Amino acid sequence: MDKIIQTQFEKFHSTIKLDMDDIKKVIEKRDMLFEELRTYLKKKSEDEKKPLITFSTFNQGSYPMGTGVEPAFDEHDYDIDAGLMFNISKDDYTPLQVKTWVYEALDKQFRTVEWKKPCIRVQYQEDSLPKFHVDFAIYSSGNSNSDKKTYLAKGKPTLASSNNKWEEAEPKKLIDLVCDKYTDLKERAQYKRIIRDLKRWKDEKFHSVNGKPTGISLTALAYKGFKPYTKNAFTSEEEVDDFKACTEFVKYIISQFSWSGRISVTLPTPPGNDLFEKMTDDQCKNFKTKLESLRDSLAEASNEADPHEACKILKKQFGDDFPVPAKEQTAQSRVKAIVGTNESA
Repeated sequence: MDKIIQTQFEKFHSTIKLDMDDIKKVIEKRDMLFEELRTYLKKKSEDEKKPLITFSTFNQGSYPMGTGVEPAFDEHDYDIDAGLMFNISKDDYTPLQVKTWVYEALDKQFRTVEWKKPCIRVQYQEDSLPKFHVDFAIYSSGNSNSDKKTYLAKGKPTLASSNNKWEEAEPKKLIDLVCDKYTDLKERAQYKRIIRDLKRWKDEKFHSVNGKPTGISLTALAYKGFKPYTKNAFTSEEEVDDFKACTEFVKYIISQFSWSGRISVTLPTPPGNDLFEKMTDDQCKNFKTKLESLRDSLAEASNEADPHEACKILKKQFGDDFPVPAKEQTAQSRVKAIVGTNESA
């Protein structure tokens, strides 16, 4: 693919990528919430005259994986996932008991605290729009359980008791698996760029939460089937081609749909659940249709001689943040390429 288009892919990624440094205020709020929970547990211990319950914290989700993206629209907010590793045995407390501690500790004015099945969410707003939220996933530490396994507290008060449970999980191992997929730095960087590109694409194409594939499902698909294109196939010299890598990854995802029209990919760590199980048949069909449209646009861009026109095609898929080089720039590039070819002949 034309070097100009590779440059546009890199510019696009630079615009949409989200690093921890970009959300310092969110991190400050998160750390403040950690302290509020510690204060709550200390008071609980003193009031009940029981041993202090402690926990450690860690980052989880797209930020430690290096696959976070900037919100695409004003109605989308920043989010951060935090793990709370409680030093308790799952046999001593129910998941709802532990989640209730977190809910009660953080449920204060000027914020909305919500029960979610896998977490407790703290939502902040600004000018009546969601500004950011912090999802607290709550765990029972493997060091406190007889089987040495870590468990996630799942459930909420409105669910049937059978849906409130401790579920085996390995959140830190998941981060390590994703981050260590490639040892080659060029391959690893491209792998994470393409995950971000596809995550921004799905934010552009799915404006409703219902039927929208999750970021972790795309990440799991990349972990399973992404192929890097960072070297020339014939000379083995460095030749980074995000366009090719993206095209082949999209084709791979489409190939994962079954004859019945569904797609499935499992989390590579416990509990190993199907990350598309909540999508209906119609939602899976819609996902495939949008992927096929992306595949066709990539093919159309590949056949376009002018990088300016090719990037206009890509912009329709990836959104306004995908840059289109000036017509004059691409025209000069084509003239140089033609002159170079004649000279070498």
